[in-house]
Order: sequence, then structure tokens, then C-alpha cells
Amino acid sequence: MAQQAYPTVPIAATVWNAGANVTVQWKLNASGEKAALAVDLFKGDPAHQTLVKKLGTGALGKTSLKATLPAKLDSDWYSVRIGDSYSHYFMIKGTGPVPTGSPPTAAPTVLPTASSAANSTTTPTGTQSIASPTQSTSSASYLSTAPMAVIAGAVVAAALALF
Repeated sequence: MAQQAYPTVPIAATVWNAGANVTVQWKLNASGEKAALAVDLFKGDPAHQTLVKKLGTGALGKTSLKATLPAKLDSDWYSVRIGDSYSHYFMIKGTGPVPTGSPPTAAPTVLPTASSAANSTTTPTGTQSIASPTQSTSSASYLSTAPMAVIAGAVVAAALALF
């Protein structure tokens, strides 16, 4: 199953405040199934995310949703799921101290399905970069190649240092 949408807001640098009115935005996959998309707020590391709040449903063909965040949220890293795609982790300032460490390394990019779970895996990228939409059928393939490019560059640099 191809991603239905590619999240564009929030991004990794986004900071929202608990109780604020926010707008979630995405780009639709041109070749994907056209459907109304559920928009949900999640918290937790990539392997153990928990649903915080259902923010709403984006109407058929729409690319944004206005929502109000709960007023009582812990200051922490969150992600938004739009259809079957997750945003980067971003900060919500609420009650308690703001986390001082880095956000989790990656959110799952696509929910596993019976057909895709056997053929694909989601791996953390370990980067803070923001991927731009590509013409490929899945942004997950773009994100999963980023660590390989970094490793390949390090191997080349190490090899050149030996000469």
C-alpha cells in the first residue's frame, strides 16, 4: 500500500503549545487511493506510540485540518499521523519541563498492513533532516536510504584518509 499522504506540517522544527489552535498540512499521493484521512496526535518512541487525541478527519481531497490541541498535555515530543503516514517528531510545550534531549530518531512512516508488513520494515534514520516529497511511490524508501548515504560518505572519507 502506498502512502496516502505526505505530512508537511508539523515538521521537526515545529513547536506547538498545549491548548493552541493548529493546522496540520499534507500533500496527497497523486497515485494513491483518494479518501478522507484521519488525523491523530501520538506520543512515545517509534516502537511504542500511544494515541493522545483524534484531531479530526481531513475531508476527501483536502490537504489540511484545523484542530485544537488538548490544554493539558505534557511538554514532550509528539508526532501526527495522517492516514497511514506519520510526521516527524516535534515539540509541544505544555505542563512540566521541556525535554532537553533530542527527539526520537524517527516516527514510523507507514502503518504495517497484511500485505506490506511481510515485504517492508521501518528503520530509524537517525537524522534530523526534513525529507522533501519525491516522485517515488513511498517517502519511506527515500528516508530509509538516507543512513546508507551517510555511511557510504564516511567509508569513502576513511578510505581517502588511508592514502
